[in-house]
Amino acid sequence: MNESTFNFLNEWNEDAFKLALDMERQYYIDSDASLTYSRKFIEELAKDMVWRRKLPTGSLMEMIRSLQVSHVLSSKSIDDLHYVRKLGNNAAHNHSTDSSTHLARVHKAMFDIAVDYCTRHFDMPNIPHYTLPSVPALSTPQMDEQSVKDLFMQLIGDVGLAVSPNAVPEESLQVEDIKRPALRFLNGDVQDNYLFTYISRLQETSKDAVENGNDPLSELSDYLHVDRKIQLELVEQLKNNTGNQLILLCGNVGDGKSHLLSYLQKTYPELLSDYKIYNDATESFDPTKNAVDTLSERLKDFSDQFLQNNPNSSKMILAINIGMLAKFLEYTKEESEYTYSALREFVEETNVLKPGATVNVHSKSFKLFNFLSYQPYELTEKGPKSSFYSTLLKKICSDSTDNPFYDAYRLDRENEIDTILHRNYALLSQKDIQDQIVQVLIELIVKHHELISVRAFFNLISDLLIPVNWSELKHVSVKPSIMLKNGLPEQLFNRPERSTLLNQISKLDPLRTRHRPIDDLYLSLYTGGDVDEILAHLDENAQSFYSPDQVDGIQEWTGQLIRLMVLSNPEFAETVLDSVYRDYLQYLYQYNKGDTRRLQPLYDISSAAYYKWFGSPKPNYVYKKKITSRHRLAFKAEIEGNPMSIKSSTENILSKFSSTILLDFNKKGNDHETAELEIDYPLFQLFKDIQDGYRPTVEDDHRSIKFLEFAEKIHEMCTSQSEVMIVAEDSKQAYLLSQDRFGTKTFKHMGTAED
Repeated sequence: MNESTFNFLNEWNEDAFKLALDMERQYYIDSDASLTYSRKFIEELAKDMVWRRKLPTGSLMEMIRSLQVSHVLSSKSIDDLHYVRKLGNNAAHNHSTDSSTHLARVHKAMFDIAVDYCTRHFDMPNIPHYTLPSVPALSTPQMDEQSVKDLFMQLIGDVGLAVSPNAVPEESLQVEDIKRPALRFLNGDVQDNYLFTYISRLQETSKDAVENGNDPLSELSDYLHVDRKIQLELVEQLKNNTGNQLILLCGNVGDGKSHLLSYLQKTYPELLSDYKIYNDATESFDPTKNAVDTLSERLKDFSDQFLQNNPNSSKMILAINIGMLAKFLEYTKEESEYTYSALREFVEETNVLKPGATVNVHSKSFKLFNFLSYQPYELTEKGPKSSFYSTLLKKICSDSTDNPFYDAYRLDRENEIDTILHRNYALLSQKDIQDQIVQVLIELIVKHHELISVRAFFNLISDLLIPVNWSELKHVSVKPSIMLKNGLPEQLFNRPERSTLLNQISKLDPLRTRHRPIDDLYLSLYTGGDVDEILAHLDENAQSFYSPDQVDGIQEWTGQLIRLMVLSNPEFAETVLDSVYRDYLQYLYQYNKGDTRRLQPLYDISSAAYYKWFGSPKPNYVYKKKITSRHRLAFKAEIEGNPMSIKSSTENILSKFSSTILLDFNKKGNDHETAELEIDYPLFQLFKDIQDGYRPTVEDDHRSIKFLEFAEKIHEMCTSQSEVMIVAEDSKQAYLLSQDRFGTKTFKHMGTAED
């Protein structure tokens, strides 16, 4: 008898053993025939196990499901059964030119299934050693020497030893068209492959990530540049500015101030020729001075002393973080050699240090541009969008002839390099997936006040495309299981340890919140449903990347597939969108549009939350404090919304807006004194929870300081010395103690307290 790795099976199941031998005989001759025998092999084993366990018979698919439900085999063996079944079916009905590429894995799967089968049903003393089928001698009519060489190289690839080249082939570097973007934009050696070289330049640790603002952009940064409204307005200011001015570029770390200055240096050098550029206001180059002293010295031409004597002395553009600006203005009130009261008054008028939109203030000496007033997304009637993030993604993924990233991808594919990075890049190139990633980022900004700088955005793209275990995967064949474990959806929602940003994004993982459509899919799958129900929700592009025909019946992949569905299927993503978040965005849009009529429900929600937060024994009364352990005091607080301060906008797409909602309330009948309530998403979410019966805790008080300040202002406006309600804790009986203008006191029973 010929040596076969399946010899051990002959003792326990002779029919299955013969089918395994048939599969091995055809292994090097006819791959389709070999795969067909592999399917017959697992069917024979399945029939035997179903008979032994007295399970219902049926089709191979039905028998595998019965074995799975009854835990007859390990979950890995069940997966292997589905894998072999699929490939066997394809080989029997559709001749495939690449069927040979699956043979090694199918043969190993057959062996693992057979071992699991024998160890669970028979007394098998030793687990046999696995070997591939023997290569036939060269004298065999069906094989020549070249065929054997080709076969050997194929087998190396099939077991994952060297699927993709270790590096870009040297001959590929001798490209005649040296103008190719992938070659023209290179700034060093190629690492692993062209696409990896370019994507890694997006990382925060890359030297391309930081620009100093005093030099023009690099070629790659220039390609990635996207026009923003703040840039267009600044250029317009520079073109029209005939006098001498200090222009303040305010914002946060990494928001693009340095990039904007570098862009202006390269594109509009003539506009900056008369300006001094001071980019890093946090640095001090004098060891005897701190950063504030250094800044005061740099800005002395715009101090009170110089402006009074020589108002047209200098032109400067200062890029400064909001926190540093506030610290500087506070410090120079007293301790500085120069005073800056004129600058301080100007900054205070712009409202840049307070919540809400920055006010445009005209000044001969100063001009301020606040990056925080220019949100990275726009508000529309149909929901938010981000032309900025979307354009950046197009810059990286579009198939245009000047895109170095796409050209790097194409150059690698020409060199037959195909890795998990290239699959993720192809996935990211799909518009639906780009759009949904943008929506995830907007949701993160709104819900968690996340400041996503341009630098952080590029680093995120790198993290989405390059798995953390890249060194292990860069030479491995991209199988469906690898794609599911390391694909873009997993990198987005399930890698919180990689960065602060991904940690925040993981909070938006669709699997972390209960959604009826997702629950229904889980229920269907775990009660005998088919994974095809999930795959039906994937578009053709997503299916092609994930080879769903090879993951049939693998319930443990359900979570990964649902994440993919949310990213690739806009209709499904809409069904699992947070309804409270959707409502808040509508109110935010109406507030910035100035549509006060449609804001009225928000006034009602807010006032109702105010009463429920502190407790209300009777309509329009609010608890204040206990006077004894048995009694509580309440005062009359009849408030109403006051929309008079809300400004209107004629624009339908809002790119410059307040990211929070500011509502004014006044005591009913007295609109001369108001209390301002700032509502962000977390507070709105809390209001909705209170509306559903939630009682705020001490922790909520600590998180909602601005709301408590608003409530205190309401208390001050509404508290009356002539009226107070007393509520007995035990009986909940309410009594109204009042005094008229003549000093006559009355004590009236008001019935049972409602809260």
